[in-house]
Amino acid sequence: MPRTMKSVVGLVLATAFTALVSAAGEEDVFELQPEIHHVFRPAEKMPPASFSKLFTLITLSPWLVLIGGWLQLGITPGKVISELVSGSTVRTVSIAAFVTSLLAVEYLFYLYWTQLNLFQTLTYLSGLTVITFFAGQRALSSIQTRRISNDLKK
Repeated sequence: MPRTMKSVVGLVLATAFTALVSAAGEEDVFELQPEIHHVFRPAEKMPPASFSKLFTLITLSPWLVLIGGWLQLGITPGKVISELVSGSTVRTVSIAAFVTSLLAVEYLFYLYWTQLNLFQTLTYLSGLTVITFFAGQRALSSIQTRRISNDLKK
């Protein structure tokens, strides 16, 4: 390609590029803009306290159903404690640890709703999950062993 031809092609490309750049920059003028005033939206209205208490009761209702079912079966706290204490110490400790770890998970969920964030809750929950798993495995194994030994005696 001759030198003049390269110059003409370069000039045409430069003109096209300049036109493209200036067209894009026409609306983008760097000058003082009006100040932006942010307006916060109004705070969300909280439901009435009675509404919140109602849903708290609904959330706790499975526990009430469980306790009601136990009472219908004749399982009372006195029977449970005497049955728990009558076994071996290892069995008693493993069952108490399992129930305590379940209560700790419930309390952690309460803390999540009141003061912890998700990452803090998941950190604590990861440790509690391991404890609950092993305590539950040990407690349920000891209950099964006792139940099997009672069935063999009959």
